[in-house]
Amino acid sequence: MTNKIRNKKEMFKKISIISLYIIAIIFLVIYGIAEVIPKFDLSGMDRLILLCSSCTFLYLGGLMLSKYRKDNKPMKINLCIFFILYVLLFVTLTLFSGFYGRNGFTFIKWNKELFNNYIHNSLNLIPFKTISGYIMPFGNISNKAVIINILGNIAACMPFGFFLPLLLEKQNKFRVFIITMIIIVLIIELLQFVTLSGSCDIDDLILNVLGALIIYLIFRIKKIRNLLYKLYLLK
Repeated sequence: MTNKIRNKKEMFKKISIISLYIIAIIFLVIYGIAEVIPKFDLSGMDRLILLCSSCTFLYLGGLMLSKYRKDNKPMKINLCIFFILYVLLFVTLTLFSGFYGRNGFTFIKWNKELFNNYIHNSLNLIPFKTISGYIMPFGNISNKAVIINILGNIAACMPFGFFLPLLLEKQNKFRVFIITMIIIVLIIELLQFVTLSGSCDIDDLILNVLGALIIYLIFRIKKIRNLLYKLYLLK
């Protein structure tokens, strides 16, 4: 009787783990379909909900699998998967999302008129020029514009402050992390400039790096860091 109960519990655990991973994969498939088929185009919030839902089920599946295997390898793999999914979402929103006025890698032949128009309308190398433009006349613009252009840019790179120090030991050094973030954001901004997929703005760099730095510093707090390690079975 004891063996039968034990076997049933083992079977239930296996079925639960498999089910959680299947649900996570279904969410990812839906996300992939929406990316490939224009008819099912999703807004940035829809993409975020799909990926967060998928990551939630992956986390639960990885947690159960780690406890079942009695090691933390599944949780480490999950962290890598989460980071890859985040990077895909980040690249999609910054380079390909029509919802945010992006048009993807549309390489076109530059000419003097096109270059001058882009420089005038979409290039800013003066720190805080764009930010002050949204903050100072706050009463004359919509709250949505402020959220998308300021708070949105801060939030966009926040996950880097979570993933990089966890996945790469060297990223726990403050200087290394800041340099890495500057390089990552610069690459995105330059890609937007070259492909005309968005504005190239130093204020985006400032806000993106600031967002990542906020999370980085929060997770440097010992109690929060220990809690994070416990959640992902890293210690």
